[in-house]
Amino acid sequence: MPGAWIRAALILPAVLILCFPAPSGAGRNATKTAGELRTFNFYVENDMMGGTDQHYTNAVKLTYLSKNLAAYSENDLVAEYFPGLIPLIKKAPFVNDPGRLHNVGFSLGQDIYTPMDTKSEELQEDDRPYAGWTYVSLALHAKNATVLNTFETSLGVVGPDAAGEFVQNNWHDLIHKFRSRGWKHQLKNEPGLMFAWQRSIRAWFLDLGNSMGLDLIPHVGACLGNVHTYANLGGEARFGRRLPSNFGSPLIRPGGVVSAPSDETDTRVSGGWGWHVFAGMDGRAVGRNIFLDGNSWEDHHRVAKKNFVADVYGGLSVRYRALSTIYTHVFRTEEFNGQKDGQVFGSLNVAYSF
Repeated sequence: MPGAWIRAALILPAVLILCFPAPSGAGRNATKTAGELRTFNFYVENDMMGGTDQHYTNAVKLTYLSKNLAAYSENDLVAEYFPGLIPLIKKAPFVNDPGRLHNVGFSLGQDIYTPMDTKSEELQEDDRPYAGWTYVSLALHAKNATVLNTFETSLGVVGPDAAGEFVQNNWHDLIHKFRSRGWKHQLKNEPGLMFAWQRSIRAWFLDLGNSMGLDLIPHVGACLGNVHTYANLGGEARFGRRLPSNFGSPLIRPGGVVSAPSDETDTRVSGGWGWHVFAGMDGRAVGRNIFLDGNSWEDHHRVAKKNFVADVYGGLSVRYRALSTIYTHVFRTEEFNGQKDGQVFGSLNVAYSF
């Protein structure tokens, strides 16, 4: 099965290039600057890319990112459909500096978690609970050439109403894989609310000549809510041809960066090819994780979480015309006491700018 995921990761970019041809003008967004482009991001993360089917087993996310704005109220969706949010947006921390460019991001996503033994119908008290988390989020981005601040609010539901069982077992039916049998023990319904902030800094760049470059992007952040509460710190190093001057590789996490053009050197504006390899890490001091701690207000199965968790990751980014494709391989350290080892999963991000 991992081979099928690898083939899909290689084929999908080619299909998207055919389905979404770039505008005329040497195969680029010839009439637009980077700041005028909007971007759709599609993410999928799955542990089958790492050869397992357990713990953080699947996540999908779809994000729309606006063009650059002098003020968030310039976004058509906000101004027309959510005008009541504008006073609240103006009070959001870290992201209302008038000297920076702004973007608004809207996302819809779902995460699914299971224990190791998904063939058993019995409650596995020494392993993590079954859980689904389905949410919408509004992200505010404020940036200049070297610093990006993101403040993201996510609202959703954990429990049966998140449809984790429906999505996982119907997907398993489609690929002729056994159904997970313990979903009757999943977390109970609970509304979820999170506020997340992250600052990413393109702290160092080295021009190696012949369009090759090397850079370093540290980040720091925090998340507060009944789903996740943590503080995080990490960074990423990148090496490649025509490095985008953005803020790192996107993973599905609160307040994370979004793959979008940042200036006119990006291939989605100027045309042609670009690529880079990257490696990074993110460490978290965890105060709450509902997927381990259990429901907030009801007694439910839970396990003793670890208070420090780290992700170590690496991957490849390829950009061609209006399309960017990023594959990331992630190792996550043990998240709870009794977990036999860490977890490996893959993350695929496809972004299209127009």
